Amino acid sequence: MRAALIALSMLLAAAVLAATSGADTPARARAQATVVSGSLGDFGTLEARGDDEASDDSQTVDVSGLKIGAAKTVARTSRSGSATARASSLAREIDLLDGLVTATAARRTAVAAGGKTVHSGRVAGLTLEGRRVGDVTKNRAYLLSDASSVAVNRGRTALTLILGSAHGSLPKGTKIRVATATALAEDAVIATPTATPTPTATATPKPEKKTPKRKRAPKIPKRLTGQGYTFPVYGKATAADDFGAARADTGVHEGNDVFAPFGAPVLAVADGTVHRVGTLPISGNRLWLHTAAGDAFFYAHLSAFSPDAENGRRVKAGTVLGFTGNTGDAEPTPPHVHFEIHPGGEAEDAIDPHAILLAWQEHRDVAPGAWLTRHGGDTAQRPGALVEVRDFIAGD
Repeated sequence: MRAALIALSMLLAAAVLAATSGADTPARARAQATVVSGSLGDFGTLEARGDDEASDDSQTVDVSGLKIGAAKTVARTSRSGSATARASSLAREIDLLDGLVTATAARRTAVAAGGKTVHSGRVAGLTLEGRRVGDVTKNRAYLLSDASSVAVNRGRTALTLILGSAHGSLPKGTKIRVATATALAEDAVIATPTATPTPTATATPKPEKKTPKRKRAPKIPKRLTGQGYTFPVYGKATAADDFGAARADTGVHEGNDVFAPFGAPVLAVADGTVHRVGTLPISGNRLWLHTAAGDAFFYAHLSAFSPDAENGRRVKAGTVLGFTGNTGDAEPTPPHVHFEIHPGGEAEDAIDPHAILLAWQEHRDVAPGAWLTRHGGDTAQRPGALVEVRDFIAGD
């Protein structure tokens, strides 16, 4: 009998070990961004799971008591190596309950890795019952005169309104959330096939994650550093070496920011054709320039366009296309133009333009265009007739 009991115990132990080794947990990654949620319904929800990426920047919301002029949502997940997830929701031109609460923008971002989630964001231009609060970057709470409460930058949501009394057809307790982001990422767990873990005197520290190297251009095409190109901004300007830097809305920075005084003329860097002139919530006033060699150049955050910035127009290097500014999501930054280089066309990856920009700035071999010639290079004078502001939201 004793021998039989021992044999049975060994079989049970083997079964436990087999079950343990088979209980591996796969990596999980989930991200969700929502423009508006709560009592009035959910609007503009975007979700990614596993290995996925999705984005949408064409959303607007206009229902009873709630208006969002423009919105952008992004959700990305990955399970390769360490699981990661990122969600971002940006709402602009916010009006809750006919001016009770307004804001120029509200952004919330959630980044998850290693089982932890970090939220960040801000609300810009906040106004409560007509009283301007301004930009809010920390967790704040406000109580309105009708007992309604407003929470800013709390948890996963940028802006939350809870009615303390009835407002029109909306009852007390109505909740409206603007710009919500959630993210979850858990690495795979591989079960160790042993019943008793081996004790250790000290825990082995996990190796620190190395900061990923910023993406660099593997090779600069010679055609881009030869004669015939001009620096994209006229006058005194500084090109930041910020290609590949982290960005809340787009993941990484795919160009260089060229800083210059507000309204400095922005020039065509080469002979080419102007495309996709318009305005988007993140890029602001933006356009593309295509050359006969097949290369494409992207300009963003312009304060305004020049008359030559028309879709399909052929321009010479040095032609004024617009003026430096901080439109789109660059509102809090000094005036600049975001500039990208895509050798081979828009569909190809952007390369680090910094070395190219420095070469163009040093050469300055292209004469300024007709606009600057007529005005003697006086960048302080901006005749209104030469500026065309386009305040529509263009498609891709």
